[in-house]
Amino acid sequence: MLRSKLAIILLCLLCVSCTSNKSALFNTYGPPQPLYQRGNQYAKGIGVPRDDAKAVHYYQLAAEQGYAQAQLALANMYRTGRGVPRDYTLAAQWYAKAAKQKNQQAEQSLGLRYLLGQGVEQDNEKAFYWFKQAAEQDNALAQNELAYMYAAGKGTPQNYTQAFLWYQRAANHGLSSAEYNLAMFYANGIGTPVNKALAKQWLQKSAAHGFGPAQSALKKL
Repeated sequence: MLRSKLAIILLCLLCVSCTSNKSALFNTYGPPQPLYQRGNQYAKGIGVPRDDAKAVHYYQLAAEQGYAQAQLALANMYRTGRGVPRDYTLAAQWYAKAAKQKNQQAEQSLGLRYLLGQGVEQDNEKAFYWFKQAAEQDNALAQNELAYMYAAGKGTPQNYTQAFLWYQRAANHGLSSAEYNLAMFYANGIGTPVNKALAKQWLQKSAAHGFGPAQSALKKL
């Protein structure tokens, strides 16, 4: 009983500490959105000379106030090594913070980290979970990756029908790799009846978007 009370007290103290830190940052630097926008200016060289280190500085100030877009941006900087030494672990941690706020890009990126084992322990079930969260928010990349998870039976039982449906949703966004994958499913009757006409149609769309495998496949038809 005493241990339970102590655990609750410690949790409350942690919450107070986090809130106090956010309040201190707000009082010192102001609200997070302008800080994030300032970070974008430095990251893209808009109105100021491009400076990745300053971009990271402003993203960090906004991210530590819980601003999801800044957390995503900061994660990207750590993943690519822009303005800071490349650090996949910190990238994954910041993706996770943004993903927990339902940021679809962060959910997709976190899923990819789990699939690759980059900055986190490789875990197909967690990869599947985060891809699904983002896919259900209509993120095309996540839809394509979720389809792959269903097709390969990674993190979920293999299900070609579900794979076909998610490739279809991603392809409808104009994602070239999904268009190609959908064409292959139509061509080989995977998760759907064989339909050579639709296979060719989706190959043509993918090829028009510059996807090399689709361009090569069209030449063989």
